Amino acid sequence: MKQVCIIIPVKDEETGVKFLFQDYQKCIMAKKYDMSFIFVIDARTSDTSREVSAKFGQLIIDQSDTHGKGAAIKEALNSWNKNKTEFVIFMDADGSYSFSDVYKIIKSLEKGADVASGSRFLSNKLDPKEMGGLHFFGNRVLSKIASIKNRRKISDLCTGLWGFSSHSLSVINIKSSGFDLEAEITGRCSKLNLKHHEVPVNWNARKGGVSKLRSFRDGFIILIRILRT
Repeated sequence: MKQVCIIIPVKDEETGVKFLFQDYQKCIMAKKYDMSFIFVIDARTSDTSREVSAKFGQLIIDQSDTHGKGAAIKEALNSWNKNKTEFVIFMDADGSYSFSDVYKIIKSLEKGADVASGSRFLSNKLDPKEMGGLHFFGNRVLSKIASIKNRRKISDLCTGLWGFSSHSLSVINIKSSGFDLEAEITGRCSKLNLKHHEVPVNWNARKGGVSKLRSFRDGFIILIRILRT
């Protein structure tokens, strides 16, 4: 069986993680792959996210010295580097992506992609109202800028579902600490000439909680990352 590690940063997402646990129990991946999980729980979390995450029975990292999505991913990768798997998935904790979509990402990697990401805009099922007007518009604009800058079309820069081969993740060498993570990955894929495939996914509105993304401030940080990477 091929080994797959799924990394999930969490901050106040108990409802989303409960959905993920129930969804995982119904999926077929556990029979097809050697699955493992790393949850990174922000120390500022005020709900039962940590306890719910522990139901997966996997590694739980308490993120106390750093803050931000990118920083959480880097903490998880410190653990992953000690026991590398063939494939790695980055997945949002809010329940907006399902494990059926994770399976699509893995299949894309098996077919030869170095990096695969889930695009909400390729499925033709996205309701802009569910995403929020500013987030929808901002993502479309940033995706366009990233496409021009990297000379590669990307339809969904800010997707919360990514997959990597072990080699590609090692050479990308993530540096970002916040929501500019995806912009850095996209830019590094272009510079390193990695095969990046976008996969249509069936995205749904988050399950409880509130978005941590601040449209204007984080949007500006993402823009700077696009231009500098």
